[in-house]
Amino acid sequence: MLKMGIMSTANVSRSFIEVLKGSSTIKITAVASRNLEKAQSFAEEFDIEKAYASYQELLDDPQLDAVYIPLPNSMHAEWVVKAAKAKKHILCEKPIALTVEDVKKMYEEAIKNNVFLMEGFPYKFQPQTILMLKMIQDGEIGEISQIYADFGFTVDDAENNIRLKPELGGGVMWDAGAYPVSIIRAITGQNPNEIIAFGKFNDQDLDTAVAAMLRFENGITAQLNCNFDAAPHRYVRVIGSKGIIAAGYNNMTKPNTAFIEIKKGLDWNYELEKIEVPFGSGLFFEAEAFADHIQNYTKEKQVLMMNESIDNTSTILNILDVIKK
Repeated sequence: MLKMGIMSTANVSRSFIEVLKGSSTIKITAVASRNLEKAQSFAEEFDIEKAYASYQELLDDPQLDAVYIPLPNSMHAEWVVKAAKAKKHILCEKPIALTVEDVKKMYEEAIKNNVFLMEGFPYKFQPQTILMLKMIQDGEIGEISQIYADFGFTVDDAENNIRLKPELGGGVMWDAGAYPVSIIRAITGQNPNEIIAFGKFNDQDLDTAVAAMLRFENGITAQLNCNFDAAPHRYVRVIGSKGIIAAGYNNMTKPNTAFIEIKKGLDWNYELEKIEVPFGSGLFFEAEAFADHIQNYTKEKQVLMMNESIDNTSTILNILDVIKK
């Protein structure tokens, strides 16, 4: 069983631990916070063996195989590199880093130390996403022409929320926008060669809503929307020459809500067929996939993941450049 430590007592850490209670491959055995009392309280609440007063102490634990890093975006690069040097496998929350240079440095350090690094996008491992991408690849809707992808949620306690702190790598594109960028790139397999985008900014000049149109070399266009002001359905819709396919890509799928919709035909009177798939938490599916990748590690697979993270980061940066002009 993979022994894993968590570097943070943030809310997402709670969700991560809760879903892993049913895992037969991963056990959370340590947690770290910059406040020992907070770490100890967290460890007691979730029956975790060890609590550390610093992230470095956790990395120095020789009994840990891997770490989960859900720290603020601006801290990812530093602690991923340190974790790799400590010979720990790493599951790092998205966005993995805020610059392409940092992304390269992080993966190169992981490869150098023969540890596995994965950027956390839980939706990728949910059954509806896997099935949708397979159906697209198998040509079920023909040649793709358009993609629409949304992701949003409301942000509470704006004064203290790290998502709205520029110095911590906040902003809607890095947080919510990373999801539609990721799914659009997973479908197209390309980076956009043209971007038109508009943004809404708060009084700190931080992006809180973005609408973008991406155009790809093969002629595909993609429309992306993300915001902190509302919670639209987290949904992707793909239009092809023979039909339409759509799916939600929530990280947490509620019972009886996981499905794909497909319309085989383009006329308005063709009916949508609903295909139900197993439901469950994306965090659980992601963690199980992480453990499997470690078990079946190859450098080639790690390089593919590095290139994907580089391209996602580059696309986000390019959209940010456009909306800030």
